[in-house]
Amino acid sequence: LNTVFILFSMDYSILVDCYEELSKTTKRLEKTYIISKLLNKTNKENMQQVVYLLQGIVFPIWDERKLGMSSMLVTNALSSITGNSKDKIEKTWKKEGDLGIVAGQLMKDTKQKTLLKKGLTTELVFNNLRKLAELTGKGTVSKKIQLIAELLTNGTPIEAKYVIKTVLNNLRIGVAESSIRDAIIWAFFGSEINFSYDEKSSGAEDYWKFT
Repeated sequence: LNTVFILFSMDYSILVDCYEELSKTTKRLEKTYIISKLLNKTNKENMQQVVYLLQGIVFPIWDERKLGMSSMLVTNALSSITGNSKDKIEKTWKKEGDLGIVAGQLMKDTKQKTLLKKGLTTELVFNNLRKLAELTGKGTVSKKIQLIAELLTNGTPIEAKYVIKTVLNNLRIGVAESSIRDAIIWAFFGSEINFSYDEKSSGAEDYWKFT
C-alpha cells in the first residue's frame, strides 16, 4: 500500500535527491542516466510535473505566464516565515550568493512544530508555484507569501533550498531539453533499442552503448 501511495503522489524529496545528484556531475550522459532513473520511479500522473520541475519551470517554455517572485519578495517571505530580519537575510545572501542556500540555512535554524508537518509532494510544489502566477489584485503579496510559507514550513531545509531556487528560476543543475528527451528514451524504450549503460565508466562519450 505504501508503494502505491508513493507512485501516485511522489515525494518531493525524491526529486530533490535527483537535483543533488545532477548538481554533482557535469557529464551530460551521466545526467541523462540520473534523470532516466527518476523517470522510472515516476507515475504517469506525475510525469509532466516532474519533467517541468527538472527544468526549473512550471509552465511550458512558450507560455508567457511568470511566477512574479523577485529576490526582494522572496527575502520578505523568508523574513516573515523565519522571523529573521531582512537585513540579516540580505547579509547572508551576499555571503552565499544564492537565496536558495540561504532559505535552506534559515529553515534549518528555525524552530518548527515538526509534528504538524505534512511533507511535500511534487504535486503540491508544482501547484503552489503555478498559483503564484495566477494571483492578482489586492493582497497578492501576502497570498504569495502564504503559498511559499506552506512549502517551506512543510518541507525539509534541502527542499526549501530547491523550492526557492525554482521560484527564482535559478535551479542551475545543468539539465537540457536534449538530456530529458534522451532520458525518456533510455527509461521507457531501452529494451527496444537494446540500450545499456556502464555506471563505472570513466565519463567518456562511450558511457552508453547499443548492443
